[in-house]
Parts: sequence; C-alpha cells; structure tokens
Amino acid sequence: MALKGRRRFNADFDELKEESKRGLVIQELRVSKFRAGDDEGSIEVAIADAHGKTILTAHLLVSETSDYPDSHSIFCYSDDSLSGPLQSVIEDVASGSPKPLRDTISSLVTKIAKSLSKKPPTRQDSMQSEDVDMEDDDDDGDEAAYLTDDDDFGLAGARDLQKLRHDVLQRDFIDIVGTGYRPGFLSYHGDDFGISISYPVVRLAESIPPQALMAWDRRLLSRHQHLTVLISGTRGIYPFIDNMGRLVPAAVSLSANISFKVGITRKYKPSREQAMEAGRTFGLIVDDAEDEFQKQAEKAALEAAAMAEWEDDPYFEDNVDQIKDAQEELVDEEEENGKIDKFSLSSSLESLLDQAFLKVVQLRREFGLGWAGAEVLYFEMEKSQVRPEEIMRLSGHEIHAADKEENKLAQTNKLPHDPLAGLSKNSEINLPLTAFCYLVRRLTLCTRHCIVCHNKLTANYDALKPYVCDNKLCTYQYYSLNRGPSLEYEIVHNPEAVDLLVSIAYSSAVEQSMEEPLPKGMGLRVPLPDAAKAGAAPTTYQNRQQVQTTWTTGDLPIPDIYGLVDFDDLPVHLMRVAIVDLIDSLPAVDAMRKHLMKKVKAGKSKPKLKDADPAVLPGAWLVLRWIVASCTAYIEEITSGEERIKNLDPVWRQFRFSVGAPDAEAKFKNAVQEAQASNANAKKFPALYAFHGSPLRNWHSIIRHGLWYKVVANGRAYGDGVYLAKDGTVSGGHYAMAGRSWKKSKVGPTSCMALAEVVNLPAKFVSQNPYLVVKDTHWIMCRYLLVKGIQTYDDGGSSTSTSRIPFVSLDPAHATTFSNKPIQIPDPSYQISSVIEARNSDYIYEENDHADVAVFDWVAPPPVKASQSQVIEISDDEDYHVPASHHAKRKQETQQLQKAKNRPKDDWQHNAEWVGEHVGRMMPPPSDANPSATMAVQRELKAMLKEQEVADSLRDLGWYMPEEFIGDNLFQWIVELHSFDPALPVAKDMKAKGVNSLVFEIRFPPAFPNSPPFFRVITPRFLPFIHGGGGHITGGGSICMDLLTADGWLPSYSIAAVLLQIKLAISSLDPRPARLASNWNQPYTPYEALEGYKRAAATHNWTVPAGLDKLVR
Repeated sequence: MALKGRRRFNADFDELKEESKRGLVIQELRVSKFRAGDDEGSIEVAIADAHGKTILTAHLLVSETSDYPDSHSIFCYSDDSLSGPLQSVIEDVASGSPKPLRDTISSLVTKIAKSLSKKPPTRQDSMQSEDVDMEDDDDDGDEAAYLTDDDDFGLAGARDLQKLRHDVLQRDFIDIVGTGYRPGFLSYHGDDFGISISYPVVRLAESIPPQALMAWDRRLLSRHQHLTVLISGTRGIYPFIDNMGRLVPAAVSLSANISFKVGITRKYKPSREQAMEAGRTFGLIVDDAEDEFQKQAEKAALEAAAMAEWEDDPYFEDNVDQIKDAQEELVDEEEENGKIDKFSLSSSLESLLDQAFLKVVQLRREFGLGWAGAEVLYFEMEKSQVRPEEIMRLSGHEIHAADKEENKLAQTNKLPHDPLAGLSKNSEINLPLTAFCYLVRRLTLCTRHCIVCHNKLTANYDALKPYVCDNKLCTYQYYSLNRGPSLEYEIVHNPEAVDLLVSIAYSSAVEQSMEEPLPKGMGLRVPLPDAAKAGAAPTTYQNRQQVQTTWTTGDLPIPDIYGLVDFDDLPVHLMRVAIVDLIDSLPAVDAMRKHLMKKVKAGKSKPKLKDADPAVLPGAWLVLRWIVASCTAYIEEITSGEERIKNLDPVWRQFRFSVGAPDAEAKFKNAVQEAQASNANAKKFPALYAFHGSPLRNWHSIIRHGLWYKVVANGRAYGDGVYLAKDGTVSGGHYAMAGRSWKKSKVGPTSCMALAEVVNLPAKFVSQNPYLVVKDTHWIMCRYLLVKGIQTYDDGGSSTSTSRIPFVSLDPAHATTFSNKPIQIPDPSYQISSVIEARNSDYIYEENDHADVAVFDWVAPPPVKASQSQVIEISDDEDYHVPASHHAKRKQETQQLQKAKNRPKDDWQHNAEWVGEHVGRMMPPPSDANPSATMAVQRELKAMLKEQEVADSLRDLGWYMPEEFIGDNLFQWIVELHSFDPALPVAKDMKAKGVNSLVFEIRFPPAFPNSPPFFRVITPRFLPFIHGGGGHITGGGSICMDLLTADGWLPSYSIAAVLLQIKLAISSLDPRPARLASNWNQPYTPYEALEGYKRAAATHNWTVPAGLDKLVR
C-alpha cells in the first residue's frame, strides 16, 4: 500500500536529502543544501549555480504533513535580498496545487533557472508583441514554468513544445517489430494519443502450453485474436519516462497518468473509439430510475405492436424467437473487431502494471537487478515501508537469489526477451516494449504469483491455473469480489465439470476428508452445524499403521439473532458439515444454467446467479464459487467419439484432465527425451499409460494438488510413491472406492480414477509388480479423468468406427488394458494440435493503418540554419526544443495564420445572428474569484482562440468560440459545437431545421481550475430521454459527465478536450441517438439546466461542486 501523510512526507524528504548529498542537479542548477527546519514540515533549501555559488536560500513549510501529498498547503519565503523575478518565483509557490516534494523542488528550481535566463525586453520586442501583458500574467505558480504559452526564454508553453519526439517513437516502434510484436499508434483528441502493443495469442502457445492457456480462459484460443496492451494517459508526451524509469518533468507537470489496459482484440490494435473508451477515467450520464422505467414501458409497447401482426401465424412462437435471435445478432462487425475485451486475468495484470511496473523498472535501473529481484525488493518496500538501500543492505543476497532462480526457471519456461538486460544507464528505455515483455513474462509465470497481491506463492504444490495466496484479504477479494474465473461462464459452457467438482467436494466434506485450503477468510456466515452429522473421526496412517483419531471441538461460537455464526470460528470437522449443508441447499447445476441462459427483454439486466433461488444463503453461493475457483486443474468432458478412449467400459465418463504447473509438460518432455537418449526401448516407446484409483473423497485434493504421496490412503506395501495399475479394473475396483455424492448431481459420481502418461523407464520405478510405483512425480502426466456415475455415455458405436485421430503406440511389455483387453488411446496432443492449426489457419496479416504508416515513414525535417534560430536545450534528455528568438516565433505564427486563411471553401461558417438571438444578458464576473483562477481562465481562453485561429478547417475542429461574445466577464463563455457526422440523426435534424450549431454556455467557478466549469446547451432543445431521445443531455440541457463533477474533475483538463468529449457523447447512439425536440427552437433556461444536473448527479452519487447554485443563478 502506498505511503501517505507524515510517513510519506518523511520518506520523500529522506530521499531528496540523500540525492542532494550525491549532487542533485536540475536545469544546470544544484541543490546544494536540503535539510529539515526547526518546525515540523519545514525545509531549508539552498540553490547554487554550476560554479557552486549560492543563488538563494529558500524556506518551505508544509502546513499539514498529515494531508501530504494530495491536499496539503505549502508556503515559501527567503531571507535573501532577491530581484523582482526571483521574489515572484518564491511567492508563487504558495499558489501552486499540492505536489510531492520532488515535483515541488523540481518546479521551483526550473522556474529559478528560467528567471535567471531571461533578458530585459527591448522596445522593439514590446512593439512586436501586442499581448505582452497577457503573457506576463500567464506565469501562474500552480503549474510548472513550461505551461506558459508565449515564453521566448528557457521553457515554452506545453502546446508549443515538441512534446512528441517522432524520432524516438519511430525507433521504439521499429524495435518492437524487431522483437516480434506489433505496435500501434492511436490519435485521440488534441495532441493526446495512446500506444498499443499486441501479439497473436496462437503465438503465445509456442511459449505457454496451449492446455494452460485454455485452462486459464477457454476464450483465448476459441478464435484468432491478439493479446493487447493499451497505454494511455500520455498527455501527448513521448517519451514520458527518463533513462531511470521516472516520469519526465513535462509529464509530471501535465499530470500525465500512465495507465495500462490488458485484453484481447480481433485486430492487431483496438479502434480509436474503443481505445478512448478503454482508457477513459470518467463516464457519461446514464439512465436514472424513472428514465429506465419509461424506457422499459416504451420497449414493451413497441414489441407488442411489432408482434401483433404475427399472432394469427401458426408458427408465431418460432417467428418471435427468430426475430429476437436476429436482433441479437445484429452487431456492428466493425465495432466488434475494434473492441478490446477483457479475459480472466485482465484485471490482475492491469493492477500489476498500474501499481508496480514503473517502480520495478526504476529499481532495476538503480540497483542493476533482474525482474525477479526487483519485484522482491519492491514488494518488501511496500510491506516494510523501508528505503530500498536499507533493504538491499540487509537482504541483498535473497534478492539476487531470486534472479538466479528465475534464470534457472527459464530452462523449462520460455520467457520473453528482456529489453532492460544489458541496457546502460545512459540509454533510453523503450517503455512500450518493456511493458509488453514484462506482461508476457508475468502471464507465463502467473501460476507462481498471487492473482490479487502479486506476491510469489509459497504453496507446496504446483497449480495449472492462477490462484490466490493464503492472505485473508486476498482470499476475500478473490472470491467475494469475483477476482477469479467467471463462475457464471463455467456453469454455462462447462456444466458437467462444475457438477463434477461440486459432487467431489461434497464427498470430501461429508466423509470428513477435506483438508486445507478450506473456504476461510471469505466472510462466510453459516447456520451452526449439527455436530452429530460429523460422525466418527476417520482413521489415518502413522508409520504405516492405522490410527483412530478423535474430534477436538473446543468452545463453539454463539449464533446471532439470525442463527448464523462465522465459518472461520468453527472447528475443522464442523466446517466440513457446514459445507455439506450449504451444498445441499444449492439448486442443481442444470437449473443454474437454465436460469443464467434466460432471455431477457432489451434493457433488462442479465440474470444473476443468486436470483436462481432467493432462499439460498449467500454463503452457499460463495462456497460454490470457492469450489470452482479453487480448482487449479483443467477438466472438460470429452463428447467427441473420436477423442474418447476405445474399449473402455461405457459406464466410465471421460474427461480431459490436466493438473500441475504450466511448465510440468515441459519437464515431462525433458524427462522423456532423457529416457530416449539412455534407453533403446524408451526410444521406440517413449511413454506408457497406467491407471490410478483413489476413493472419491480424495479427488477434491488430487485435482488441486496432483498425484502425490504425502498422505497415505491405502497403505504403502510396495514403497513410497504414486501407485499405478496397468489394468483399469484394478484401479477402478478396490482402490477407486465409491463415496457419497451430491444428490442433485446429474453426473452423480460414485468412483473416479485417472489415466496417466508415465516416462517409460520402469527399471527406475520403486516397484514394477504388481503395481507401478513412481517416486518422481514429474515423470507422471495426468491425461484423463474417468468417472463412474449414474449415467453412462453412449458413443453411438464410434468406439469401433475408424478414427482419423492417431492412437498412441503402447509398449507391449507394459500393455494398458481394461478387463484384460487392450485399450486404444487417442494421441492426447492431437486435440491441442488441431486447435493450434485452426487458429494458425485463421491468421491473416493486417497492413498498418495510416497512423502507423505515418510513424514508420516519418522523416526528420531539415535542420534550421543558425542564422534563423538558435536551439536551447531544456532537459537532460534533450526532449524539448523551442525557438530562441521572438522573430522566429512570429514568423511561424504568420505561416500558421496564412494556412488557416486557405481553409476549404465549403468549410463550416459561423452565423453570428443565429447565436446572438439566443444569447441573453451576460453575467458580471464573480466577485470572489482569486487571481489564480483569473489567470487559469485567461490561459484557457488564449489557448482556445489560438487553436481556433490556426486550425486548417473549422469543420475538422468541431467547435467554435465567437469572439464577439467575449465580454468583460472571462468566467462566462459562449461556444458552438458543429459539423456532426451527416449520418447521425441529430445532424439530419439540424439540417432539416436549419440549425447551424449547438450553442453552449460555459460558466467557470471562482475556484477554477480546482473546481469544474458548468456546461449547458442554450439552444436547440433536445428530445428528452423519457420521450425517446438520447445523446447524454439531461432534461434541462446540462451535460453531466463525472469528469464535470467534483469527483471526476482534474485541474489538468483543457476546455478544448472536454468539448470534444461532449461532442462524442452527443454523437453516441447508445442507448439512443440524440434527436431535436418538436419545440427545438425554445431555448433552455439556466434553472432547467441546474435542476437536470442535480437530478442526474444524485442518481449516480456524484458530488455536486460547491457553490454551483450561486454560479448558475
């Protein structure tokens, strides 16, 4: 958990203090002194030039360190005699927004460097710059110096900077392609963009076993698609990290919030719209309760009217189903192809990348570690809240040992390329490539780490599926918050396996055999179990002798008024009884599936599992989720006759069965190859097959832990090891003892046994006769789970028909039989090979789209002659360059204006009369606005007008700010939205009514930019949602996205970007398209807008900004 408050302040202070001792240099100025002051939260900072001469000494005071770093106040003063510009820099610190100490010091020193580099303006400069006063006022202290728009010295405005270094982006894209991955560039609004990296899932199967991929999420190989990572929040900056993995200063100042989305896509990158939606941190207004009710009523009426004409048709019911099915299938193919869909591990991988990735990169760069060592160091830092240098001093050996262990692990796991290995600290980091390689690495090793907290698991068994550690908080999140696999998906698509798992768990619990891990830490509340149901304690083996055990009860918990107790407070034998009672209360799996597959009317939410039977306690559903999610094996019934074992008694239902770590297959293959190299018979017959039987109650443990022999079930007369029989009737008879099964089970298992593939070196077994006893468990791979139950499987005679699937060539010296008859086993690799072959045949290479072609084809512009301009370096990475002369800047602006004058003849035209007749009296400016707010609004106004002035086309810009309505009140703007897609219903309505644009009013609060502005439509009036309208406009004409509320607003948002988001929302066809009302020419009133905004905010629990009633009066 990240530090906050006083502890975070002290940690940041100590870090900067150590850096200043080593020589902290920013913009060629040195922090020569950094020490604590006399009072809590006070700091003394001395700034020196390159020659060591002290420029000034500043004193900083953090008012409340308990609020650090999010909402503290900071003050700064100096006892030195300072020049006017330097004194302004010191005073401006107090007006800045809260920042961590590092950012505050960096901003302070940068502004000092800028102030020292400025020259006095000449008279000629003053004459050439008509808006010099506005430029001087733009130097607002709550942003870094390079956010000022017109600055000829040192640092330039964010919009004028070369924030995107095309040469670095191109180089990184080429490196990504060279590594075998596929990069993508996605241009958003303004200068913001996203970067995607993808890799075909079928190619992943070359390094990750296909059966593991299917066990993790069966959708991964269900069709051709790509594993894709989307990087957003760049704020238009690239590269956004420095050589040590830290955000570059520009990214910090622009509040860049790098985030990662992980999913699967049909194409090599998501569409622009889907990428923006995936990276969006704010939402549009959705239906409130009365709107939803009205929507359902309208849909019901429409359906009734549409179906009325079919009532006389004898095939009425069939026709209705066909119509509904057809409606459900009418999905825009292009939208489907552009989506980025989540899979079972998406949330876990995203949280790892967002929370840990950049910090792990920084630790690797600082201490020269590998991925594994840096992760150990990072998680220990998070746990102990100790500085990394101290942890390395105390535990450096263990940290380096983690890297050595991973190097050894790479022998059986094909890990991806490591872009940071061997990279010097002076070299730039290819962040997209590094992030994707890290993702593939963690995906490959996902079963070795907790799916919630990401720490390495310490379980003494290997799992095929990702799982959770024994931390109770992780357990709670995994099961109660559904962080594991989708239970509903498994019930719908693999009901037989779910039925089997529940039945086996029931048998294990009812016969008092179920051991850890039990469903503890999940907050289960259960009725107090009847101790009599536990029966006698079972016998166990100690030193190969049977021993009778007894129950230890202790003090039982006291039930609450509802008769419930905490499951975790029960003794183990009563926990098992409670599990039995909860399973008995569940409906049959078929009933659950039928409930989940119910067709619902459009607009209704999908059926929830808990509603299948409201009488079932919540604890029973949690236990069901635990049973399915805790199964770390892959189980799926074989329904194809060709893929079934031949000559096996049909009473045994056959399931595919894989258990063990994902690299277990690789270890097994290595063992087979070693056997073939040393034994002539093994070279001809690499493996043999044998059965393993065990009582039904034991299989709950076996399918989680694999075949091991740490617990003795039937004695060990022939030595320690896993016991296997070459004839199935031996294992399926005495050893696969029947057990009590769940009465509602359709499978109804009474006995289970496994058919396993074993390395064919019987001479090295513990015993060969009468049983095969194998001590090396990595020599055994379970292939089939055979279940005898209440139903038999009818293969329609396919057992005797010719099969296209090849059979395994079995060693005649160790024939595998059933009732002394040889069985035929289809090659278990065939099914996997068929899936991979199908996915490979689906693969079609996609050409780069125009955005990616532009990246790869980019050519650096010719260098500017020295007589025309001079380049000033402004960062250590040489990321940004600005014109050094005012003349050069004015020349560039003149060229831009000339380009704007050459706009298309058919470009959108502003109609002043249309706007003027609907704009009423302008308000006076707010009396309580502070200077910081005035400068912030002034800066936004200037940026808007400048962007509008140089735009190639107003139609492409999409908005317009009429200058004739810019009055004395900077806090009230009139803006038009126009040039909607002609195919949209709202665009057609506007054309039919002669509406040139949507006229908006924007009102800025006196606390801007810390509080959001208020947006509302003045005219035209839109059709309300309850009457069939859409477009995410409230009934009063206000726009209510959560980014415009107190909860979602960030001071870094620009008005131009927000306007484009609003236009996108109005253009959305979901859930209904926006339409003009019949009284479209009746303007909205401010009161209507305010009430609509409040109503929508209350519906969605959004916080209304303070002072809104006063603002909208």
